[in-house]
Amino acid sequence: MSTADKHQFTITEVEKMYQHEILSHDERIELIDGELYVMSPKNPPHFITQRNLFNFFFKHLAEKDYLVDREIPIDISRNSMPEPDLIIAYQREGLQRDEYVQVPDVVLLVEVSDATLSRDLESKKELYARADIPVYWVINIPQQQVHIFSDLYKGDYGTAVSYKKGPFQALPFDFPITFDDIFPKI
Repeated sequence: MSTADKHQFTITEVEKMYQHEILSHDERIELIDGELYVMSPKNPPHFITQRNLFNFFFKHLAEKDYLVDREIPIDISRNSMPEPDLIIAYQREGLQRDEYVQVPDVVLLVEVSDATLSRDLESKKELYARADIPVYWVINIPQQQVHIFSDLYKGDYGTAVSYKKGPFQALPFDFPITFDDIFPKI
């Protein structure tokens, strides 16, 4: 199938598909660069890692300053609305009422990855860098690694660091995090 044979969806079109029940609200999808992706089912290592990260950052960050949340849509562009596993954003009144998180709100995005590792390390990393997301983490569950991308420069991350053990700095914050804070207990 050529690119000309594909329809590039917009956020508005996807929202209308939900309204008209073309897409079920139970169906887990995300819109990336105009394409709809079915999100993988969550297995215990995935949701335990996601919960551990949420609990860690929720304990370390002031709720009045930061929103710490899981799997909420981020309005990146008219044709991209990913739902990362963890988001940390600057707190503002609209986020407590009826607004999507916007790119300038974002402090850190995290993808917890097992089945989607190559997409998280490639196309999602590129999407987040183009959108000026300041810091992006990929938690590689099978290999017990943490990949941190930071220092944006001309639409790409200038720094990429992978950790196989900890503790390490919980960028962009100035406190440490350990592998016990992230991964399920063995």
